[in-house]
Amino acid sequence: MSTETLAKIMIMGVGNVLLSDEGCGVQFLKELEAAGLPENVELLEGGTAGLELVHLIREVDFLILVDAIQAQTDPGALFRFQPRELSIFPAEFQVSFHQVGIIEVLQVAEMLGHAPETLIFGIQPKNMEVGMELSEDVKAVFPRLLQLIREEISSIQQKGQFCREVRA
Repeated sequence: MSTETLAKIMIMGVGNVLLSDEGCGVQFLKELEAAGLPENVELLEGGTAGLELVHLIREVDFLILVDAIQAQTDPGALFRFQPRELSIFPAEFQVSFHQVGIIEVLQVAEMLGHAPETLIFGIQPKNMEVGMELSEDVKAVFPRLLQLIREEISSIQQKGQFCREVRA
């Protein structure tokens, strides 16, 4: 199957790399880059950018976001959800400091005619103080997250959709 017939997949790492674990999404992109991905998978460092990302995601079929999520649980806990599920999260959950920015980006892309199917992987941070080093708890979840993202890519390649099973 040629790359032209495969779905366009973007994996975007979001977060502020100057606030330790808050930058886990961006830091995780290094793991993905080293792992080698299919040609139809693009990596994008979203940082803390907002609406300027709209034009970058409009041509994408599937978007996978990786970000910190403050869920008041054990550091390194991993979450998998879709943007529409944000409304069911308890009020004390905070999907990073730029949650509204990402949701707005998706809404504007939809208004402009195309928002990609989106899946979010969130990691519970341990340390969000100034610094560029990730905590060991967050780094320890990277191999599992890499495995889950590979499964999502495989499901998209085979079925044209994200995996259906629920994961913790």
